[in-house]
Amino acid sequence: MRKLILSIAVVALSMPASAQYILVNDELPIPVSDVDKITYEHDDEFDKQLLPSQLAGDQKISIFTQALQLTGLADTLKTYAYAQIDNPSAPMYYYRSHTHSEVAWPFQRKFKEFTVFAETDEAFAQQGITNLEQLKTYAKQVYDEVFPEDAGVSNPTDRRNSLNRFVAYHIMKHKSTYWYLTAYDGTANGTFFQNTNLADIAAWYGTLLPYASLKCSYPMGSEVGVYLNHRGLKDGPDKYGKQVRGAKVVADGEQGFDHECFNGCYFHIDRILAYDKTTREDVLGSELWRVDFKTLTPEIMSCAKDLRGNYMADDAYSYSLNTENGKNIYFKWDRMENITGDSTRNNLGLVNRRAHYYFWSWQGDEVNAFGDYDMTIKLPSVPAGEWEVRMGICGGIETRGAVKVYLNGEVMVDSINMCNYYYDETMNFGELYIEREILDYMAVHYLTVEQTTDGKFLLTDVKTGEKILMARNPYDWNNSILRNVVIRSFLGQNPTTGETVDWTERVTLYREQAKKDYIATLPKIMRAPRECLCGSGQSFAEIPQVMRYPIGRIKTDGKSDNYLRLECLPIHISNNVEAQFDYFELVPKFVYDNQEIPEE
Repeated sequence: MRKLILSIAVVALSMPASAQYILVNDELPIPVSDVDKITYEHDDEFDKQLLPSQLAGDQKISIFTQALQLTGLADTLKTYAYAQIDNPSAPMYYYRSHTHSEVAWPFQRKFKEFTVFAETDEAFAQQGITNLEQLKTYAKQVYDEVFPEDAGVSNPTDRRNSLNRFVAYHIMKHKSTYWYLTAYDGTANGTFFQNTNLADIAAWYGTLLPYASLKCSYPMGSEVGVYLNHRGLKDGPDKYGKQVRGAKVVADGEQGFDHECFNGCYFHIDRILAYDKTTREDVLGSELWRVDFKTLTPEIMSCAKDLRGNYMADDAYSYSLNTENGKNIYFKWDRMENITGDSTRNNLGLVNRRAHYYFWSWQGDEVNAFGDYDMTIKLPSVPAGEWEVRMGICGGIETRGAVKVYLNGEVMVDSINMCNYYYDETMNFGELYIEREILDYMAVHYLTVEQTTDGKFLLTDVKTGEKILMARNPYDWNNSILRNVVIRSFLGQNPTTGETVDWTERVTLYREQAKKDYIATLPKIMRAPRECLCGSGQSFAEIPQVMRYPIGRIKTDGKSDNYLRLECLPIHISNNVEAQFDYFELVPKFVYDNQEIPEE
């Protein structure tokens, strides 16, 4: 590793916002214009602080570290510096979400960080692997099956090589210590946001192996702990009868779980971790993924500690700068690896709001976009098959606008109105939060109304052309008899003969049909998951403000990228309008089309 040595010509007393900077010792920002000369010298002491040296010095994982060196991925773990240095004096962002006046801190990129999972030599030995050559043979058996087109690639430094792929699958692109690998924080409140009797706590991450995701979970059985590519529920199988133990993260004597260093963290694991057939089919390929927004990109995950904070503590709002309980952090569009946005629009980027136990958001945190936005998300890589993509949000808030949704460039949903509450056609009219919209629809397609010169109201049956004269407007929102759950009487006069006419049965039928017809024009909505909980312990499925929107379906070969685009609708653009994103679901056909075992 080379140490930076600067010769400073002039040290400026003030730094213009447009200047380029060099960080020295991660602390002192120096404008590039003030640097007269840059030279380097080798710094062995600093090199020892990086992941490759730390891994190489651990005698319990010698076979893995030999593979790391041979594949050249040790050099990848030394590329700790970003090419672009952030402005250290970037301003904070003051915003208002519904009734909350809050502050977000800028995301400051300093160093690339990684997380590495390494089998102990003992774990390899349990599978008959006692040296590097035997590991090469094992890797070839696994990855030549997954990527048969590359079976002849023998150079271990080639990213298509089987050993290279084996090692790459052990590396995540952000640093995570043990209690941030999942949403569980190891405390008595750690299961606050999930009913662990219904589903294990789990998270999905990308790895250095293209198109191969990794699952981290924390089952609450007798053998609690963090597992990689585990499937089941507590100590047994899940409701589909699936159970895969996976590799467990194990403590290293007095060292504990975490092996932290300058640019990351590594862990010991007790079984072999591989993107093999069992992982692809029995773990990743046949269960629902509930992907929290912050796990979509390593930059947001690098801020996981601040974003979790003390989720049991409230904040002093009105733009409080108190960071005692954690930080809200904003991410500009050019700062995220898997998320891009149109920087020409009137929008700063994304604000990730820190976790609160009372938020109606999974894991207590959420991501917001304010004003005009158009962003594209690279979805996590899933195994080959057919998948449904869903979006989970908290709606029912008047400041939340509408979004148009595309999947792989194709419009899937013309408009999702984030002001809506949950609804479905099985609910009776009095339970619906869209009753006004249904009556408006009815007034156009079933029963029109116009006021007469003498102040009465003439109603026309659109289907038959028949008419009825009433003393009051049944569509008047405050006094509408159409809003009754059961329309008890709908009496009027024939406008020609003056006879009393009873349209009660007819109008009741029309209103129910208008409800079905109108709901059919809206995006499909699903109840929020039963296993997700809010601070009171109430299931999300019982809260009408939270819901899931099925976006569309994809068919993938497991070796292709999929993209979700979210665009603010022009009629809703305002700096006071926000969008809220909580999580996405990636659901395999085995789950969403299972005829024997219903999903919910």
